[in-house]
Amino acid sequence: MAVIALAGLPGAPGVTSTALALLRVWPLEQGRRLVLAECDPDGGAILAGALQGQVAADRGLRNLTESSRTQDLVTAFWPQLIALENDEKRSERNRLLLPGLTAMHQASSLAPVWSQLADLFAGIEAHGHDVLVDLGRAGAFGSAGVLALRADIVLVVMRGTLRSMHAARSRINALRTLMDGESGQGSGGLSVLLIRQGPYGPREVEEELGVRVVATLPYRPEEAAVLSDGAPEARGFMTGKLMSAARDATTPVRQQVASRRARFASPLQERQSLGVPGAR
Repeated sequence: MAVIALAGLPGAPGVTSTALALLRVWPLEQGRRLVLAECDPDGGAILAGALQGQVAADRGLRNLTESSRTQDLVTAFWPQLIALENDEKRSERNRLLLPGLTAMHQASSLAPVWSQLADLFAGIEAHGHDVLVDLGRAGAFGSAGVLALRADIVLVVMRGTLRSMHAARSRINALRTLMDGESGQGSGGLSVLLIRQGPYGPREVEEELGVRVVATLPYRPEEAAVLSDGAPEARGFMTGKLMSAARDATTPVRQQVASRRARFASPLQERQSLGVPGAR
């Protein structure tokens, strides 16, 4: 499949909740695994939010800076992953999390690591791992922006509000310029994943912003709180409106990746393959 980056907007939360929803419902073919990498330079939210602090913050992105100086980044990467399967008796874990930074100041030390991490994501895709990259509100630019430039597609997560539309206009224009530059793979991989809050629907967003709305999710704050804050998961949560829409969204997202790859040979296939030891 692919490396898919998700980017947000200033003042418009929802990227991490969307990424977690996709992680939980993404269809996995036999032998494939899915990694969600929390690469928001402003700091990660999953350990303290969705996982309610029940998992020790001893693994994650922040450890890669020091580890990459003393060993190969690939070797350092795999021990940092956490398995997110509900059934702890399962011997194989197929949905994995790379927890994010625990403080904003840690991002500066990762400047030389982002590019290596982008190469690693590209390489492990060839070994049966799809990757979702949560860039938060700021990660698509600056030194972490290489993760967006080297992804198969970039999904801007936004809401259909006037405030979100205003913020998206400049953000999408900037992303389009970067992705069409010599370091990018073309802005044809840029799309919107729209959260249906506010008066603007997919048609209005596409007309205003000149970018495709690849999928939509309903605005369901109580259900989203299960993903963002670890709120109690009610019976039927996985078949509720939010998760059902997320499950439906995986189809057009995967189709967009397939369409991109059909038009030109993906750089992911041209890079050196990387080994994939087991994650714990």
